[in-house]
Amino acid sequence: MYLLRRAYFTLEMSLVFPIVLFVMALLIHFTFYLYGRCILSQDTYLLAFRTSVASERDTGGDRESYLLSLADAVFGSKYFANDYPSVEVGISADAVRVISTTEASHRAMSGSSLMPAGSWVHYAGARAEIIDPSARIRRIDRVWDIAMGVAGELRGGGE
Repeated sequence: MYLLRRAYFTLEMSLVFPIVLFVMALLIHFTFYLYGRCILSQDTYLLAFRTSVASERDTGGDRESYLLSLADAVFGSKYFANDYPSVEVGISADAVRVISTTEASHRAMSGSSLMPAGSWVHYAGARAEIIDPSARIRRIDRVWDIAMGVAGELRGGGE
């Protein structure tokens, strides 16, 4: 009876430990999937936003070439376990639209019934309105100056 109690712990560990190890590996694998998806969304919007606020002097009149030149700096080398993203650009008179795609290969457990064969493809899209920040600031300053002038006239005219 004493030997059975001592072997109980060994038997339990031989069954539980592989399951726990497999679940931990699966969690790490899914974390890489989420990381790739989040970083792609962030970088896609960052590309669209930076292109939308760039001046004509910065872009040289060609926003698409400017966006594609920014892509290498924005994407960098942070796509661990993912392919380098590809970019599709759509620029209209009032907005910048960017669609990025990357692929995560998961060959480690693709032979099991838990993982489907193939790869995970991440898509991210972003849209940013084209604006001229300095013109907006000048416009707000001008409206403020006019409002202060009108307020001064009203205070001075009421006496």
